[in-house]
Amino acid sequence: MRITLPNSWDGITVGQFQDLYPVLVSESKLVERVPALISVLSGLPLQDVMKIKIEEYRKISKALSFLDTLDTLTDVRDSFKVDGDRYSVDTNISNMCGAQYMDFMHFLGECKGDNNLVMQNLHNLLSCVVIKDERKRWGYKRGEYDGSKIETTRKLIKDKMPISLAFPIAVFFWNLWQESTKNIQDFGNNQLTKAEDLIKEVGKDLEGFGAGT
Repeated sequence: MRITLPNSWDGITVGQFQDLYPVLVSESKLVERVPALISVLSGLPLQDVMKIKIEEYRKISKALSFLDTLDTLTDVRDSFKVDGDRYSVDTNISNMCGAQYMDFMHFLGECKGDNNLVMQNLHNLLSCVVIKDERKRWGYKRGEYDGSKIETTRKLIKDKMPISLAFPIAVFFWNLWQESTKNIQDFGNNQLTKAEDLIKEVGKDLEGFGAGT
């Protein structure tokens, strides 16, 4: 049986990664996860993969060792090509237009703070921040967000975008969201503490006023 498999994260699409993720984060050893990994990456049914001899499993397991290096995908590129077209990512969330921000927050809300749901919504989230550039005679011009094209972008990301490009972008925005949420909570807690202190001071003043009348 001839099996063609990727030899790096560059050969794995977002869609394939979404199928792989539950297996990757399982507590089983890599060699025990190999059949499911092969099935997802090759497209072969699991029952066919299970017919492979154990010696072949060992060879494939070694070839797929790069799957244990997910945390090394940290390089956020602000421009890149997918399926022949150039796309850009603006990591400054304050530059988002209203529709873009609302769509992003909508998909983020569906994740409910769950890492597994974030991964399953990866193509949705990225479709809000990965913007196709406009080709001009002199080169490229950064494109603008168009919500009407989001379905096309989602499909492109899922089917064509390498996870080596997508994962660092997703992690960046996820961490940014978590940090901003923490800051908002800290601000709210500080404001609440100040309000409680003020109420106490007012209470003391009122008690004093009542005692002197």
